[in-house]
Amino acid sequence: MTLSRRKFLGGVLTASASGLIVNAATPSAVAAASDLLLLENEYLLVAIDRETGCVAKIESRDQSWKLEGAGLRLHVPAPEHRFHYLTERHASKPQIESDGNHATIGWAGFESDRMGKLDIEVKESIRLEGAGVHFSYEIRNGSEAVIESYTYPRLKGLKPPRGEGRLTQASWGYSGISLASLWPAFGNQVGYYGYDTPAQLRSLGTDTQFCLLLGDTRGIYIGYHDQGQKQAVQICYFLSPAYADSFNSSATDSSAKVADATIGIDPNHLCFVQPGASQRSEALVLEPFSGDWHGGADIYKAWRRTWFKPEKKPAWVEDVHSWQQIQINSSEDRLSFPYKDLVKYAEACKRWGVKAIQLTGWQIGGQDRDFPLHDTDPRLGTAQEFKDAIAASRKMGVEIVLFNKYAWADVTAPAYRSEFEQFATVDPYGDPYQFHAYDYDTPTQIARINTRHGVGMCQASPAWRKRAIEEFRKSVALGASGILYDECFWHICPYCFSKTHGHPIPGAVFSGDVPLIEGFRTIIDPEQFLFAGESPYDIQLQTYNMSYFRIERGFVPFGRYIDPFAPMSVAITGWNDRQTINACLLYRFVMSYEPRDFHGELDEMPTTLSYGNAVDDLRRRYREWIWEAEFQDTRGAKVFSDGKPLSTYSVYLRKDGRRAVAIANMSTTDHIVCQVTLDGPKSIALKLITPEQPEPSAWAGKLEMAPGSAAVVFEG
Repeated sequence: MTLSRRKFLGGVLTASASGLIVNAATPSAVAAASDLLLLENEYLLVAIDRETGCVAKIESRDQSWKLEGAGLRLHVPAPEHRFHYLTERHASKPQIESDGNHATIGWAGFESDRMGKLDIEVKESIRLEGAGVHFSYEIRNGSEAVIESYTYPRLKGLKPPRGEGRLTQASWGYSGISLASLWPAFGNQVGYYGYDTPAQLRSLGTDTQFCLLLGDTRGIYIGYHDQGQKQAVQICYFLSPAYADSFNSSATDSSAKVADATIGIDPNHLCFVQPGASQRSEALVLEPFSGDWHGGADIYKAWRRTWFKPEKKPAWVEDVHSWQQIQINSSEDRLSFPYKDLVKYAEACKRWGVKAIQLTGWQIGGQDRDFPLHDTDPRLGTAQEFKDAIAASRKMGVEIVLFNKYAWADVTAPAYRSEFEQFATVDPYGDPYQFHAYDYDTPTQIARINTRHGVGMCQASPAWRKRAIEEFRKSVALGASGILYDECFWHICPYCFSKTHGHPIPGAVFSGDVPLIEGFRTIIDPEQFLFAGESPYDIQLQTYNMSYFRIERGFVPFGRYIDPFAPMSVAITGWNDRQTINACLLYRFVMSYEPRDFHGELDEMPTTLSYGNAVDDLRRRYREWIWEAEFQDTRGAKVFSDGKPLSTYSVYLRKDGRRAVAIANMSTTDHIVCQVTLDGPKSIALKLITPEQPEPSAWAGKLEMAPGSAAVVFEG
């Protein structure tokens, strides 16, 4: 007799390594023959199986979205058996209370074939709020085991809405949007060896607080509403039962010989509830919406308004201005110029109208070497020479912002073993989380032969944050105008399992990001000192004044839509970089000029700088239209090119309700003819301006645009 895998596992294990193949008789099947508790309003219906306490289905009232329930799961590793799960089948019948919009479900006394009875209590709250449903839990762990993750509600059976042909999952990604196809093509991010089925992941509660499921005309918002970042929630999208066609990564079968696959969603709370401990979660929110990604972002923005309060900042960073980034030294000892020559670069900035310099590699060892030490490098000159050069540059009106880093430590640094290893984020085995780091300049390092690897610094550790302030003081003492914290948005792992860092086990690493900068802020004047970072995520933007990042073709201004006015800077590296400059006009970005990838001088890119200055002059002159007005992305107007929709435009909403439309021809070869239609215009007298022709002229109803050109149409 053949022994099936399921029979071999018996009742002990109720999930695969991913938990994707579970319970042949799922809650939805049981619900067909049992009493259902219904929570419903004008937007949603949530059905709960009274026998199991699990969600049986979630449906939007317009029938666009229908999801089936797939149970409850706790990952509770047993001795010598980490692959050990508890589900609703391991608990007695739940206690349920409800008032029609809210239900509380409690399970107690789980029993495992491997571990026996476990004193674990779970209480799940399900609440309808407006157009969404909010899930939150309380767990009391009276057992001797660790509850590593909790998953509720497990959902399955998702397909695109009727009449629509695709599903995409999306989230915040480096100030833009990160997209991955779910339907009909489904990319496997986890790997064939990791899960039973193709799967994709999003992490919430870290540098991202929400993600979106997008159809053609509607979507679903999934958010974890905790600005304290106390826990990571892994959203797992999985394809079930498998690809219909693995060669093409397809969920659908064009021959109709087999059924199409469907998509499941597991919200895995990586909770790590320790023995004898209790834990409460914040709200996990599911909310359908109409339209494209803007509709989902609007749900997040509504929650964001309840807590987001930006810090004070220097006045100059809020005005139209530009930067230069220049590297003074790399990890391979590329000593470009001495500290005292910084003044020459500032003089060039003043000549070109550039307001600030981001100086990279100024500290000992050069860029990405010897961090997190922030001492000056004797090979570049004395600390006093550096301080004098910074002061002279600022006196002529050019601010000096120092490139700093506190996210990780160079393991080859002379002070790593003696000072910084104690603050390393460590895994459950006690080993530091390590990554490859970066390769510079020489064939040897670019071949990854002598790369200086890094380990994460534990931001959740109060001791590390206190030590980091000592390093930050060095930049303040030099008289810098501010710092740009590189890689502030990223950590190697969301958790640290050190027992000596002064945080819970494990510590939520991202939870220390805001307190770190709050500590820095206690020793500076916030109206004189700038905090910039490499693409700070949204919760960090409370403490940072400015974001810096890079863009390329296809960039979607996700971050700009979420915060229409936050100062954001983008690298300009090309010799005739009109398209990137046009994107800065469209998306209200400051320009950071970086000739030869921040190794050159401004005089090397006169064509780029001349056009960039023309765009900035236009923004200064018409600031109430395209700088101080609220960025709406493409909402509020439509632009057509030769009768077809054009996507490279942005709408700005002035305080009086009138709008401006910034348009760019991003082609490098083709002319286009544009037409503009405003939704509910305030005026029929439209005006036209361009960087080359800033005097306003009457809008003629259409405009021929040369390759790489830009224009602004506004309500006169």
